[in-house]
Amino acid sequence: MNHNNSNHSHSIFQCPLCKSIPTDERGDFLKDLRYTVKKYEKGEMLVAQGAVTETLIIVIKGEFVTEMSDEKGDYIKIEEIKAPNPLAAGTLFASDNISPVAAYAVTESMAVIIPKENVYFLMSRYEEFMKAYLSYISNKVAFLSERLQLASLRTIRAKLAYYMLRESKGEQIFQLKTSKEGLSRLFGVSRPALVNVMMQMADEGLINVDRREISIFDRAALKRMF
Repeated sequence: MNHNNSNHSHSIFQCPLCKSIPTDERGDFLKDLRYTVKKYEKGEMLVAQGAVTETLIIVIKGEFVTEMSDEKGDYIKIEEIKAPNPLAAGTLFASDNISPVAAYAVTESMAVIIPKENVYFLMSRYEEFMKAYLSYISNKVAFLSERLQLASLRTIRAKLAYYMLRESKGEQIFQLKTSKEGLSRLFGVSRPALVNVMMQMADEGLINVDRREISIFDRAALKRMF
């Protein structure tokens, strides 16, 4: 079904996959686009872990969280996906197109659902859409690789050491790109616990913390933590 609703169209072109499509091509893009719109209540599942991925999902309202369960039944939070961003873009064209995560609505949300066949067609006809899609998938692979690396580190000290060394890019002084609250969510720990460990590392002379500015004094000691 093709829905040429102006509100949905605006949201779609705010999405990273579609925002680079030239203005003079957007009318044709919407004519070629086939999608349905679904609403989700808070806590409702959008994607089940292990489900076959047959559609591209673009969140146009609200927020979803993705989780992965291990063999013990423990759940690991992977990421938060807010509108207007895609979900399940990476597995759509995989030979084994099984979703590795489950996705749940954090708030009352809405998503655009596009069939795989239509995504194929759009990629073949609109070069900017294809380029944006490939770039998004590449960035997502890098993001997930980092999340897996962080998940493999068991202590907050190890996670902090790894993160600071990567973010500093060899420089002694650098700025954190995210707040301590955001960093605690990334690590899957409480903000007080994160700040406490960060201050301990500062007291030991390994680093200095001035709001978001971090100074690294002992890179070798940080490397030994993970």
